[in-house]
Amino acid sequence: MIDGLYPNQSQYPQNSAQSNHPNPFNQTPQPQNESANTGSIAIEQQRAIAEARSQIQLAKMFPRSNSEALSELIEACKNWEFAKTAFYAVPNRGSGPSIRFAEEVARCYGNFEYGHRELSRSKGKSEIEVYAWDKEKNNFSKRQITVEHILDYTDKKTRQKKSRVLIDQADIDNRIANIASKQMRGRILAIVPKTFVEIGIAECRKTLSGNNTQSMGSKISQMVVEFAEFGVRPDQITNFIGHSVDDCSPDDLADLFGVFNAIKEGARVNDYFGGKEESQPKSTSLKSSLKTN
Repeated sequence: MIDGLYPNQSQYPQNSAQSNHPNPFNQTPQPQNESANTGSIAIEQQRAIAEARSQIQLAKMFPRSNSEALSELIEACKNWEFAKTAFYAVPNRGSGPSIRFAEEVARCYGNFEYGHRELSRSKGKSEIEVYAWDKEKNNFSKRQITVEHILDYTDKKTRQKKSRVLIDQADIDNRIANIASKQMRGRILAIVPKTFVEIGIAECRKTLSGNNTQSMGSKISQMVVEFAEFGVRPDQITNFIGHSVDDCSPDDLADLFGVFNAIKEGARVNDYFGGKEESQPKSTSLKSSLKTN
């Protein structure tokens, strides 16, 4: 849902001491802490509105250049280290551009803000709001979600999925930040121009395929070496993509690096490369190419 930021400013309460009680002697006595809290909230709301107005005004004073923003994004997508982080793949959830790609798009697009804020916290859960804001056009996309203070993990001995309740403040904050970052991707991509995103994705695929700098064979070799850090062999990759690693296409590389990024962020290797690959014969052609490089 994309709405203008603060579209109806009348929904925010004014200071009741000024608008509702012109005669201070007619005021009904209130507990001091309640009155102070109401005044603090009203002051904070007015401050937030004033700050939003100033940021919108500043963005309009220095408008973005779409051509310069696109040129900067294309240049960023030509970098190998960035291009390999531009995709993600999660079992049963699909694949697509990653949060790292979305963050770079927002940076290049300019006059853009995104993040999350914790709205409330009760025993065992937090309510948070994830948002993205195009200040120049005043487009605002947000989503409110509940984050349980529970961490899912895989037992190293039994390989069974388990969970534990988070108590430490740092662990809870990390859990919230991790969930929020995944949701921010959708908020950012909901606002920035679709053609902007498509061009960036295409450029990243070109970089991964070697069209921008190195050869395709060299890119495949680098990909295999990086997967080896997680114990994934070339024959397992072959079973995953359905053909020889040597015949990887740009789309295959993008999908594989999406898997690599998911594993790097904590996904299980067996979710993508199950144990059945152990009995498969290992590829020799790619090993030979790696030795010669």
